[in-house]
Parts: sequence; C-alpha cells; structure tokens
Amino acid sequence: MNRNLFPHIIWILVASISFFVGYKFFPAGDVPSAGPGVLEEGDLSLADSNSLKGEGKEASRKQGKGEGSEIGRVVSSEKKMLSNFEIESLGQKLKDSTSPIDKRLAFSQLLQGLTVENALLIRDQIKDFDSGSPEFKEFHYAWGAIGGTDAVMFGVDTVEPDMSPALSGWASSDPQKAIAWFEGLDMENDSSFDPLLKDRKMKAEDLRNHLMGGLVQGLADTDPDLAIGFVQDVLDSGNKAAHGMMHAPISAMIRSSSPLEAAQWASQLDEGIVRDQAMSRTADHFARKDLEAAKEWAKSVSSNDGAERAIGSVTRNWASRDPEAALDWVSGLPEGKAQHSGTWAALNGWAGKDPSAASDYLANMPDSEMRNTAIFGFSDRLVWENPRAAMTWANSITSDEMRNDVLTRVGKSWARKDPKAASEWADSTPGIPSTIQSEIDNARSQQRKN
Repeated sequence: MNRNLFPHIIWILVASISFFVGYKFFPAGDVPSAGPGVLEEGDLSLADSNSLKGEGKEASRKQGKGEGSEIGRVVSSEKKMLSNFEIESLGQKLKDSTSPIDKRLAFSQLLQGLTVENALLIRDQIKDFDSGSPEFKEFHYAWGAIGGTDAVMFGVDTVEPDMSPALSGWASSDPQKAIAWFEGLDMENDSSFDPLLKDRKMKAEDLRNHLMGGLVQGLADTDPDLAIGFVQDVLDSGNKAAHGMMHAPISAMIRSSSPLEAAQWASQLDEGIVRDQAMSRTADHFARKDLEAAKEWAKSVSSNDGAERAIGSVTRNWASRDPEAALDWVSGLPEGKAQHSGTWAALNGWAGKDPSAASDYLANMPDSEMRNTAIFGFSDRLVWENPRAAMTWANSITSDEMRNDVLTRVGKSWARKDPKAASEWADSTPGIPSTIQSEIDNARSQQRKN
C-alpha cells in the first residue's frame, strides 16, 4: 500500500467511527440547544428575575404601563415543549439528585417548559418542597405570570400558602388586571372562597391582607412606583397591614437602581411614613456602598423636608466606623431636625461600640439642645447594657419635656428587660413624675401577662 495513503485512510476510519457513535448515542432529537452547563435565557430561575426584566427603571416603567414582564414572555414563548415523561423525569431528578447544580438545572428546565396546560403536572413535581422554599414560591410565581386567575384560585383548595406567590407572578406580568381582580374581590359572597372562609375558618380580612402582600410584591418587581402608590392608597384607607408591605417596593428600587438614584427617588416621594421609610433605607444602603458620596448627597438635602431620615442613616453608618468624625460633620449641618437626627444616631451607635468613650464625649459637651439630643440617643442604646446608667443620663436632660419623654422610653425598655429593677429605681429616685412610674408599672404588668 502506498505509504502516503495510510494517514488518509486512518482519518477516514476515525471520522466514520465518530459518526456512528454520535448517531447511536446522541440522536438529533436529543441534542440540547445548549451545553449541559449553559443556561439559556429561558432557563433562568425566577430568583434571577432581575436579569430577565432589563436594567434600570425604564424597563420597570414599560412593564407598569401594561406591556408585561419579561418573566411572562420568557415562560410563554420560544420554549421547548415538555412531554409528560420529560416532566416526570426532570421531577425525579429534582427530588433525587444530590447535586445542587443538577437540581437547579432540572427545576429551571421545568420552568422553561411551563404552560397553562402542564402546570398541574409540574406542580406535582415540586409539591413535596417546603412551602417556604424558593422552588415552591418560584413555581407559583411563574404559573401566576401565565395563568392569572386560575393559578391564584387553585390555592383555594390547597393547604399551602400558594395563592400569594401566584398573585405576585400575575401582578408582575399584567399589573393592571391583577389589581382590578383584587379590588373586585367580594370573598364573603363568593362561594369559591368557601373552602378557606367556611371550612378552614379563615377571616376574610386576613386572607385579603395575605393576598395583598403578594400583589404588592409582584407590583414592586415590575414597577416600584406603581407599588408605592398602591401601598399609599391602602395606608390612606386606614389598613395598618400596609405598613409591612411598603418594604417590597423600596427593596425593589434599591436592587434595580444605583444608590444615588434610589436615594433621589425616595426623597421625591410624598410626605409621610412611606417616604420616611424609603429615605432611611436608601440612605443606609447608599452609605454602606459609598460613604463619601452618601455624605455629599445627604448634606445637599439636609434642609429639605424629611432629610432627618437620610442624615440619621448616613451618620449612624459613619459613627460605626468613626463616631467623632461623624459628630463633627453633623455639627456643621444647618440647625434643625436633620442635625438633631444625626446627633441622636451618632451617639446611639457610639454607645453600642464604646459607651465609655461616648459618655466622656457627652460629659464635655456644653449644655444645649444638641447635648440633650445626644443624651437621648446614648441612653436609648445604653439601656440594654447598663440600664441604671442610662436612666441616670436621661434624668440629666435639661429640657423638662424631653427628659420626661426619654425617661419614659428608656424606663419602658428597662421594664421589659428587668421590671423589678426598673420599678425599684423609679421608687427610689426623687423627682420622677408619677406618669413615668405608671408607664413602667404598665410595662411590668404587660410582661407578667405574657
């Protein structure tokens, strides 16, 4: 045989064998669209939903206007249709695999193939997961995004709390329809809710608040401004449950914006408790990410309404590192609520870090409103380590009104910790107003009941 032909023959044999092996073990229909370690866009779980929705507030604004969330579009379009056998196989892998990566990939593939038709079968694959697990919540979120009312109302007949995450998903993909459905609920006169209200004896108000929490979370995921407006309306109606729901849109804005953008957004909200919470949290986040930039921004708004929340959060963060520098900075701010808030926060933080050094600083401060505020912040923190010293400091405040307020507040804290000692101190300290003694006694009585 011609030696020059030998290498070519060898390569032809290798290619033929490779083709046969590939055809035998990897037929065309079984080849995945991406490698086993690569997640396509549709494979992303809802835990990574921010990447599906696009960056910045512009994407949120579009979704809030009814254009729908990216989750809904990814789940419902360009997906690989799963057979029942494939769903059950993925479900088995989800249950049996000891690899967290393999389990996550299997779950992501189930979500990618989710449709309104196969939702119940896919739910069977995650039904054994704890109702607080990411898999349980994310499945119902995804189902709600494509199934709307049907996905939410499925939860009426289950013992798990799956209605709330399903409503979150629906609100993220079609906020206006989800809001309209929620606001049109008349549970007491709708027999669909009998399994919950009559059989399980749930209160309609509690169920409504539970659902509202899910609704607000979904609105926050797609449009924090829409969610904030909804929460504000609920607060204005007198429903105190909304107090715990305002954090979802604030958190969403912090996640989706730069620290400066989030802080500016908070400062532009309408006056009230929502703005106060948003200012505190965004300023604290800003200070943790970039203290110098946060200081500059906080100082620029220090004369604005509500600025005390921002100043307090920035100063508290700074004081945990360098309390004296933080106090020097605060002293240069315009006199008013913001300056007092910063002073309170600095001494409150310093008391937890080094109470001895903080007390020395207080002892050298001249008598002033600023010193009274500083003592307030110091005593409010010191009471948990040295309540007697905290009460002594509080009693040194020169403003009668503030002294009584601080003594009452600190005394209540002491009474929760050691009611007998707090009551004995009040009895043995001359000049303590009877109203403060009563507050301490009330706190002591309440603790006995508990």
